[in-house]
This record gives sequence, structure tokens and C-alpha cells, in this order.
Amino acid sequence: MSKGALASLAHYTAPIRRFGTSPLARHLVLALGLMAMTALTVPRLQNDAGAWLRACLWCCLGYFAVDSAGRVGAAFRAGTATSHVLSASGLVDILSVVPVPVALLCGTAPPTAWLFAALWIFKLAQDSPGFAQLGRVFVREAKPLASVLVLFLIVLFLASAAMHVVERGGQPAAFGTLPAALWWAVVTLTTTGYGDEVPHTPLGHLIGAVVMICGIATFGLWTGILATGFAAESRRHNFIQTWNLVSKVPFFQTLDPAAITEITHMLRRVDVPERTAVIRRGKVGDCMYFIAEGEVQVEVDATPVRLGASAFFGELALLGDSIRTANVSTTKPSTLLVLDLADFRTLTAHHPELARAIDAEAKRRRDEIQHRRDLAPDDGVAASRAKRSGTTS
Repeated sequence: MSKGALASLAHYTAPIRRFGTSPLARHLVLALGLMAMTALTVPRLQNDAGAWLRACLWCCLGYFAVDSAGRVGAAFRAGTATSHVLSASGLVDILSVVPVPVALLCGTAPPTAWLFAALWIFKLAQDSPGFAQLGRVFVREAKPLASVLVLFLIVLFLASAAMHVVERGGQPAAFGTLPAALWWAVVTLTTTGYGDEVPHTPLGHLIGAVVMICGIATFGLWTGILATGFAAESRRHNFIQTWNLVSKVPFFQTLDPAAITEITHMLRRVDVPERTAVIRRGKVGDCMYFIAEGEVQVEVDATPVRLGASAFFGELALLGDSIRTANVSTTKPSTLLVLDLADFRTLTAHHPELARAIDAEAKRRRDEIQHRRDLAPDDGVAASRAKRSGTTS
């Protein structure tokens, strides 16, 4: 009976456990924990609700400990425990659990120790694939970024030394030492402009103007390098996904890599919401669709057909039959890759082997349609005879 009770309990608590391991649950706990940590730094709230805030923080810490243990357990079962612990995700798990208890054990005051809960914010990086993509951009663009950093340091030290020489006589407190001049150079080069230290001499004004212009140019270079690298990484990722999808299409599998690459560049991406019509029967078609993500339903005959990722539809528009023969709609949010008829014809002109494959596919489909038409009258007669036989019996 105990096993049955445990099985029943596991069945009824399964939705709760699935929600508890979802990114949404982690984000909710993270938001709750950060708000409690922030409120604990307010003296009035600390006095009035300090016990409740600390209890909330302990619950959030316990949740992150269980979540981290689950990740380590999954990695251990997969034989990748060491690589997981040494990875960025494993480091985030350690930072979300260890610092606060260690600080409390070392005798740190609870309001100060709980400030380490700010490290929980790194949990957002675990559920965002964009951070991994950004990391790859930093790795790929390391040399250009380092070159701009060297330029920044050169301008920084030259400007601080020049301002030290020019302004130290009139402003010994602000520019009398090189570290003080460095502070001015950093503030000016980053275009922050606090105004606590400003040059008074005409030459100092000229140096300051040059430093501000160099600062704008330096950060513009950094921004351009990162933006270009991020866009290139996104295109590379999308190209690989599209390539894998196109290479699975039956009459594209005989093509060489150059032809598949050309097709991949011609495809355009369309994000379609759930329950949205993509193709309507009777309309003129001038493109075909590949399903990158999601699912569509094709309304043919009496039983609709559902197509998932890597499938394609609407290909008759590329095979000479421009009239759509079925309605197609999405059953969930989907990402479709569209290949226009004009681009496809250009491609077949450049690659005769693709044209031959299309002609063979068109002939096969025409023969199949004609075969169905030939069988249709016989099916009707057979159905009528069966109906009369059933009535007389």
C-alpha cells in the first residue's frame, strides 16, 4: 500500500515538480530573493519584517541548492560531472549556493552576508543562450578588442601625463600627481564628465577636447566590433540550422554543397503565431516552406496531416502546379523558411541537376494524381454496390 501511495503522490505532484525545474520558476525565485535582499538593506523594513525577509532568503537559497544538486546529479549520471563543475554553468551554481553560508560561518553580520545573494543574478545566464553566443563573440573578436584596449591605454596615459605637465602648476590638488591626472583622463576618455576636475589653461582645454574625441572613437570601435561579431555569429548559427534543414529535403540530397549553400542564402525566415493560416486552398502559390521550428497541419482528404520540424510543404508551387490544393495552418508558434519561386528558378538555371530532380519529382506526382483519378470512379461504384447490398440485407 505504501508503494501505491507513493506512486499516487508522485503522479499528482508531477506538474508541480515540472514547474519547479522550469526556467519560469527559477526566474520567480530569483526575483523574490533579490527583492528580499534589497528590502533587508532598508533599516525600517529590517526592523519590522527582518525575520520574514531572512526566512524568504533561506527558502530561495534552499531552492537554488536543490536546483544545483539536480544539475550535478544529471551530469554525474551522464558521466560529465567534472566538466560540469568546471564549466560556467557549474561556477554559477557554486556562486549561488556557497558564498552566503560561508560568510555566515565566518561571523559576517547577516545583513552583510546576505548581500552575496546578489550573485544569484548570474542564474539568468544559465537560461539565456544569448550569453553563450556573446561569449563566442568575445573569443572570436579577442584580437580586435585587445587592439582597441591598447589604443585606449595609450591615449589614457599620454593624456594624463600631458595634463599633469600642463595643469600641475595651477591646480596642484587636481593634477599635481599622475594618479590624480589619471582619474581625470579616465573620466574624460569615457565621456562621463563629472566636472570635479577640469583644465583651466587653453592648452589644457585643447588636450581635453582631443581626449574626448578619442574616447568617442575608441568606444565606437568597441561597439562596432561587438555588433559586427554578434551579427556574424547569429548569421553563422542560422546558416548552420538552415543548412541542416535543407540537406534533409529529399530532392535536395543529391545536390553538391555549393548548391545547398546557395539555397540556404536564398531562404528567408518567417515567425508565424499559433493557429495562423499559411496556405489557403485555391490560391496561387509562388513559394514553398520549410519548418525550422513548430508544427503545421495540412488539411487533406478526411484526415488532416501534421508536419513537424525538418518537414516541408507547398512544393507543388515549384513543380509547375501553381494552385494550392490544401489549407495549411500552424498548430503552435512556428518558424518557417520560405523559398520563393523566382529564386528557385534562378537556382535551377545555375544547377541543371536540381532541375532534373524536380522534373522527376513532378512526373512522379503527376502519375500519382492520375492514378488516383483513375481509381476514383471504381471506388464510387464499389461504394454504391456495398450500400445497396447493406440495405437489402
